[in-house]
Amino acid sequence: MIRGPNWTHNCARAALVLAFVALGNGAALAATENFNVFTLVVGDSPASSANGVFFDGQFIWVAIQNPDGGVLEKLSTSGYLLSTTHVGNAPVEMAYDGQDIWVSNYTSSFLSVVDENGILINTISLPAENPEGLLFDGKYIWTANNGLNANSVSKIDVVTKTIKNTYIVGLDPDGVAFDGTYIWVTNSNNNDVWKLDRDTGEQLASYPTGIFPLSIIFDGRNMWIGNGTSVNVGAPVPGVGSLSKIRAADGANLGTFAVGNHVRGLVYDGTSIWTCNSNDNTVSRLRAADVALLGTYSTGIAPRGIAFDGTNIWIANSGENTLTVISPVAVSAASNSGPVAFGNSTLTKPATQLGAIPFPGRAVNRPYHGRSPQREVGVAISIPEVVTVRTVVPAKSVSSMLNLLLDVD
Repeated sequence: MIRGPNWTHNCARAALVLAFVALGNGAALAATENFNVFTLVVGDSPASSANGVFFDGQFIWVAIQNPDGGVLEKLSTSGYLLSTTHVGNAPVEMAYDGQDIWVSNYTSSFLSVVDENGILINTISLPAENPEGLLFDGKYIWTANNGLNANSVSKIDVVTKTIKNTYIVGLDPDGVAFDGTYIWVTNSNNNDVWKLDRDTGEQLASYPTGIFPLSIIFDGRNMWIGNGTSVNVGAPVPGVGSLSKIRAADGANLGTFAVGNHVRGLVYDGTSIWTCNSNDNTVSRLRAADVALLGTYSTGIAPRGIAFDGTNIWIANSGENTLTVISPVAVSAASNSGPVAFGNSTLTKPATQLGAIPFPGRAVNRPYHGRSPQREVGVAISIPEVVTVRTVVPAKSVSSMLNLLLDVD
């Protein structure tokens, strides 16, 4: 996409990304749904890790730590590799300002700005260490700085690429969200979320969450906070691995809901909230209207980031060099054979086929240095696990189940 004259169109794409939070109002879903679960290899080594994934309204972007440094891969929604850009070490979160992609590099402690052609155009040093959560509010980029003694958020002007201010928040901020008026920040070691004035950075309110709040998203009405644990691996710890729901208008606590262990990574698809359960190697899907659990699906190791492209759910697995792609399809519950839809491609999976399905050649619009030729022209995508007959519990019958799932009376 050409820069400059198309700024308005690009901003519309950014608005499209933000508008995903307002696609639905919790309407009832079909009683049964079918999904294919794919695995897509990324990075240049089995030792690489996929730390984050982001949809800009047209393309998928993946933040990857390779053995020789961090990169940003740009993919089509069919999985074709379009560009690769070297950024800082441990790239984790991304934001899109209508023109460029912003990347927080956790251990390098700076932000990378990459244009839509995959060209690095700016590197912004931060006044604090370990940037993590990123957000574009329509005017500014916000980053949560959660390194030692950082405890701050920085506000950056997207036009001048300069830091406007840095504001002190709670202990170890991790996620940031925007409700159209205010900035929200999760403070992982305070077990709360702060609401800030967008212009002054003043703390306006503080609301309790679950233990170790990490990711936060806005669905057009409510804030959803994924709560984890300070323990990266191991058995579930009582009281962690949950989802908090806070009404944005008045801060009312609408409940804390038990999901998987160490929730890190959230997305809203217009009707459902999807959570990455990092220590369980799964994602859970909950209906936003009543928080009914609609399904839990296997992923790769340590899912950390998640995105919705309007059709598919993309999950970045930080413990390996893969993305998990969950694609809704109409297939027979009695057979796994037949066409398999993924993005704009159709793969035929015979019922007897074993092993990997060759994915269509990855189109690269320029050479990528340091990658094997095999990686440039093709990649293996696993045979999908066909997930069928996911029964949706009627809203009127979930109260007893929710009493078991929720941390509410």
